[in-house]
Amino acid sequence: MPDYMETQLSILLEGLINKEKALTEIVNITDNQRTVIESGLTPTEVRVFLTEMNKEKQQFIDRVKGCDTLFEAMLKDIGAELDARQHMYKPQVAELQKYIRRVMDLDVKIRLQEEDNNNVLNEQTPPPPSVQQNLKPKPKLLPPDNARVIKAYEVERKFRG
Repeated sequence: MPDYMETQLSILLEGLINKEKALTEIVNITDNQRTVIESGLTPTEVRVFLTEMNKEKQQFIDRVKGCDTLFEAMLKDIGAELDARQHMYKPQVAELQKYIRRVMDLDVKIRLQEEDNNNVLNEQTPPPPSVQQNLKPKPKLLPPDNARVIKAYEVERKFRG
């Protein structure tokens, strides 16, 4: 019979698996958005399709946020005990690490897809010349939710020991 920690680690793993599935769906929707952007439809038609796709994508984003909230709360709850007894749960921790890496890779892939899609969309519908003259190159900034990525990295480092 699994002990409390094994049960908690299994729940964490299940959450990561669910997050991976949701992120995979977001990747697929974002790929489909690129197809729509490059389809040759009118800007209005593209906007309508993208709006509907964003509604669908938001459902998966909400799932990801739910998984993140659960993961963080559970890790906060068991973190100290896990640190103290990590040697007893090496296989479970290794499996969690594997999924954390996969989830982080999907997160980065989505960010790159989104940036590419926005660049293509902006190239297709450039601002009027009067506005272009006033535009200055914007410095590359980290995404506003970069703290979430950093937190995931810290969690992965914690599991590495």
